[in-house]
Amino acid sequence: MRSITRRYGALGVLLVAAMTSTASTTLAQEVAREDQLIFENISERVTTPENYNPFLPSTLQHAGLQQVGFESLFYYNYETGEMVPWLATGYAFNEAFDEVTINLQPEAKWSDGTPFTADDVVYTMNMLKEHAPALGGYSVNAKTWVEDIVAVDPHTVRLTLTSPNPRYMLDAFGVRIYGTTMILPKHIWETQDPQTFTNYDLAKGWPVSTSPYQLISSTTTETVWQRRDDWWGAASGFHALPEPVQVLFKTAGSEERRAAMAANNELDSVWVLGRDNFEQVVANNGDVFSWFPETPYAYLDPCPRYMAFNTTQAPFDDPQLRWAISQALNRDAIVDIAWENLTVPAKWMTPDYPPFASYMENATDLFSEYDTLAYDVDKSAATMEAAGYTKNGDFWQDKDGNPIAIDLVIRQGEADQTRMAPVVTTLLQRAGFDANFVLSDIAAFSDALNTGRADAWLDVSCGGISDPYGTLELYHSRHAAPMGEVATGARTRWSNDAYDAIVEEMAVTAADDPRMQELFHEALAIWLPEMPAIPLVQAALLTSFNGHYWDNFPTSENNYVHPGFWWATNLLIVAEVQKKQP
Repeated sequence: MRSITRRYGALGVLLVAAMTSTASTTLAQEVAREDQLIFENISERVTTPENYNPFLPSTLQHAGLQQVGFESLFYYNYETGEMVPWLATGYAFNEAFDEVTINLQPEAKWSDGTPFTADDVVYTMNMLKEHAPALGGYSVNAKTWVEDIVAVDPHTVRLTLTSPNPRYMLDAFGVRIYGTTMILPKHIWETQDPQTFTNYDLAKGWPVSTSPYQLISSTTTETVWQRRDDWWGAASGFHALPEPVQVLFKTAGSEERRAAMAANNELDSVWVLGRDNFEQVVANNGDVFSWFPETPYAYLDPCPRYMAFNTTQAPFDDPQLRWAISQALNRDAIVDIAWENLTVPAKWMTPDYPPFASYMENATDLFSEYDTLAYDVDKSAATMEAAGYTKNGDFWQDKDGNPIAIDLVIRQGEADQTRMAPVVTTLLQRAGFDANFVLSDIAAFSDALNTGRADAWLDVSCGGISDPYGTLELYHSRHAAPMGEVATGARTRWSNDAYDAIVEEMAVTAADDPRMQELFHEALAIWLPEMPAIPLVQAALLTSFNGHYWDNFPTSENNYVHPGFWWATNLLIVAEVQKKQP
């Protein structure tokens, strides 16, 4: 056991805990099915069910931790474009956008009755700065942008930024993509080591949060969250108490099992289904529906899918090799086979949302020179030969005779990735690359990418949503840690000083400033020849809901929030669903 903790550090501590004890279920309560709101855990299982530290890179956030276990200061609503105040009541920047004042909910309380105050926000941000980058992307964000933070009074916080950043609140506290900077209870955490603290003790009421739900059971296959009728939001009149008495996150496993559970009303939300499976489920159970009532059914997720590399390790440190791999990939085949024609190829790493159209049009010259959608096996071979690679039988090798082996790491439970992996590896094999894929649970997947042990993988490009800064920033060298240390961002460890300078200027430039178009073009002119990652497809996710027990799920016609139930914004869904009336 000691060797595990020495080798893997904080992750090792959690793994030992998981191997030496069983997650408690003694606090679970019997609740009727019609009072339970059951979401699917999209990662199949919780590898470390006794870990509720929201900032460890190995933590599984979407088994309830970020959806009902914590509350965000704000929630950015994709459908309305509004920053919805939640634990905060509002914020204001100064004219220079290098200082921001945040006003907090004066009635908010932690689940143990302790008031939620500015001291908790100050503690959290300073703790993240101190432990960056070990505590992941939000710690890097805090260290990069927060010069100073002070409590003006118990319900007011003032942050001084290292430089102007008009996007700071959205990036740090608005759930721009998937998650948020979760504020921690100072009175619990200040005596703990945040790099090893698991934040889990059901008998003590841990994790302590401000949420309307309390964790009462945690296993590898199911987490159960019980409604707290003393929630501050209901007591203060901020929001009515949510109707679900319990919120569960359950493992389904395979797509076939997922479809069967949906058909039998065992799930109220369903992770990605293939088109044929979805249509069969709907035929068997008319209560199941997706975002659109007709094809393409799917919601366009802001995170295109791509193939990435550890660019510090041979042979993937060679841009020509990366380009040859891209040229060997038939994206139309990936769309047809893995996505059943519900999506389209991705030219780059941003979603096909309207704000990006002008940026892409202004970069037409670059995409003509560096055609990211090109599929040409002969051209791929020519690129390899020009870079000095030769064939040994069916497969490529380098000048020293080492085979070019591509072992793609795939996150188990990510249905679209597991569908794409066989198609991608088959295409690569046909082009002479010795390619295979390995399914890993989320803890192993994250650790392999974070430490640099993975050479290649499939991933999600979650960056900008209204301008490309957030996407370009993922490749800034602040994320490129040495091997063995935690990398963040896109985790490719790619770095380029000239590129960094452009991204840093973008950070202090307003989204509507014409200079943004020029900076995007300049950054792309560096990024494209290097190709640190390969865009594959847009992410049209055929997720669905089941209205058998609950009404008022979001749809294209009832679009009060986007349908990503694995995001932190899922709390807005939980707060609005209504029990189905007989």
